[in-house]
Amino acid sequence: MKWYNSLLFKFSLIVLAAILFIPIAIPFASIITYVPTILLKSKNEQTPYKGYNELESMWHAEAKKLAGKTDEEIRSKLENLHETYRDSQIFWVDRTGKTRDTFSYKDKLPAEWSVPYTIQFMKDSVDADPFTVLAFLGEDPSAGFMVIKVDRIFLDPPIQRLSNGYNYLFVSFVCIIFILFILFSSLFFNNLRKRLIRLRNAMQNRHQSGIPLPIAISKYDEIGQLEESFNLMVKELGESREREKQEEKLRRELISNLSHDLRTPLTIIRGHLASMRQEALTARGKEALESIDQRIDFLSSLIENLLSYTLLSSGKYPFRPADTEINRFIRSSIASWYPALEQHGIEVMADITAEVFHWSIDRSWMERIIDNLLQNVIRHAGEGKYIKITVIKNQITIQDKGKGFSAESSQKGIGIGMVIVDVMVREMGLSLEVDSNNTGTSITIKK
Repeated sequence: MKWYNSLLFKFSLIVLAAILFIPIAIPFASIITYVPTILLKSKNEQTPYKGYNELESMWHAEAKKLAGKTDEEIRSKLENLHETYRDSQIFWVDRTGKTRDTFSYKDKLPAEWSVPYTIQFMKDSVDADPFTVLAFLGEDPSAGFMVIKVDRIFLDPPIQRLSNGYNYLFVSFVCIIFILFILFSSLFFNNLRKRLIRLRNAMQNRHQSGIPLPIAISKYDEIGQLEESFNLMVKELGESREREKQEEKLRRELISNLSHDLRTPLTIIRGHLASMRQEALTARGKEALESIDQRIDFLSSLIENLLSYTLLSSGKYPFRPADTEINRFIRSSIASWYPALEQHGIEVMADITAEVFHWSIDRSWMERIIDNLLQNVIRHAGEGKYIKITVIKNQITIQDKGKGFSAESSQKGIGIGMVIVDVMVREMGLSLEVDSNNTGTSITIKK
């Protein structure tokens, strides 16, 4: 990643801009606002007013030229000067102190000037607005004088002659700079927020396989590196999931093949046991044959459970739910187990309601569930010599008086039978509750 693509670098630029914003923005706004305005105003404005000193020098120079001139010549000259300086106020006073011609003069003037009035007029004109220049006609102070008044705004520098509208323009430009700074900052952080939200959504949106989908890398910065790492993680998860599928497939095939391969030798062994029973054996020999036969039954059941679990986990175990009269079904299932239970000396108590009610179940699945539960009683709770089956409308309960699941048993296996029961119960939309302790076990299937 290039250093200039780094988010740290971009954020540092924003911080630097924020630090330098005020000391740079205001002078910059001044330059952008006033300089072009002044240049444009100076170009378009053909003004005769060059400044205070220039006006004063010009007025004294023109007054000297009027020494000894007639009243008509003075009036004509002042009229021409007023034409040149249109925004000015002009008048003149003759040698007798009488006010003569006025040009655009706004205030009231006396017909004859007294010494006190003249002094007061000159005193009021100092540093006043309009700017006032008084010049004697010629070199002789008694020859009279002429006066010009000009509003100071016409004599000030161009930057001071800008109206309030230009001040508004300056403030508006500063506000625009502030808004642009806020806008660019917001866009920067909003872009980061959108990219992070897009990454979060990519983590939450999953493919049918349960793995998130890859995300397109937007920019090669820190978030881009995070997106790249995310895509790498997705790729590794996909490869791992594919390996798991292959391993699961191999495992299921192995269990299925082993189940089929083990059935043949067990069938042969069971055939040889049947032949040996026809021979004359001692009591000890008959006991050994019985033990071998039980072990063969245990292995056959285990193989059958392994095969069933493999089919269930792969979704290949046929499931055909149907409306079933449950109390009649349970009676039939228990009846088939009476001989085996009596052979092991187990007392059977059946508490089955006479009420007729139906469950939507797969009959073969439910038979398999009952078979596994009763087999568990014979193998692991046979010393209790007791089993009770209770059937009411919404539940089936099987109780024994064994030592519980935590007790050791000579025929205790890996518990795959109960795993199959749990899976089948849940797949049929039922629930399973198990209560086991050292005084017995109660297993309840609820609708």
